[in-house]
Amino acid sequence: MRKFLVIAAKTVLAVLSLAAVGLLAFSGWLVWHYGYSIGLPTEAQLAAVSSTSPACGTAPKRATIPLANIPPLLRQAVIAYEEPDFYEAWTLNPIVEIALGLSTGRGPRPAGITQSVAHCLVLLTPGNDHQLDPIASIYFMQRVTRSLSRDRILEIYLNERYLGRSAYGVVAGAEAYFGKALAELDVDEIAFLMIRARQPRPSQYFDTRSRDRAIDRMQTAGLISETQAAAAKSRPLLLNDVPSTQAKPVNQ
Repeated sequence: MRKFLVIAAKTVLAVLSLAAVGLLAFSGWLVWHYGYSIGLPTEAQLAAVSSTSPACGTAPKRATIPLANIPPLLRQAVIAYEEPDFYEAWTLNPIVEIALGLSTGRGPRPAGITQSVAHCLVLLTPGNDHQLDPIASIYFMQRVTRSLSRDRILEIYLNERYLGRSAYGVVAGAEAYFGKALAELDVDEIAFLMIRARQPRPSQYFDTRSRDRAIDRMQTAGLISETQAAAAKSRPLLLNDVPSTQAKPVNQ
């Protein structure tokens, strides 16, 4: 019996050793293939992205604005709406995310700001597009969070995100929809831009329920008071006329 247990123990140890070697080899292949082989932008390329011009490789020519010049309420509202743990969750857990990606065939769990910026910055390498497979998305998001500060990632998001009406970034969005500077935006107008950042629908229909949910998120996060939230919900949203090149809305 003792001899059998010794043999069994050795067999189990051998199997575990082989599994460990196989896992290390597989991990090495993943790092090589997704980290270097498929041509994603390097950490050096990401760190070298200019802060005074559009960050994305195919972005239209337009001015950018420093994060410090974007009103705090707008910055904080976007975080509360898109990625509440944006500053706390510094990186994805690669083991968990890769396991989920392999088993489900999907990309990383929702991380609206970080994921959007990663999809933007992948265009720094010619020939890349937004259709990365799930594991490549995880690796590249990891690389972005290692290469750039969270403030820089947020700055890129607020300057690059498409908001509809040919507007990229919150400065262009405020002008396109309201004819205003960022500092002049009211709470309900900030909520509207948050909705457009998530879904820049060409039809330009406006759903007050979506706006109210965005305002509620701002209140829950402690960014505005209950009185401010109620006033923002009751205020009629006045949008600029739709440009002549786009279809007129049926109902706003």
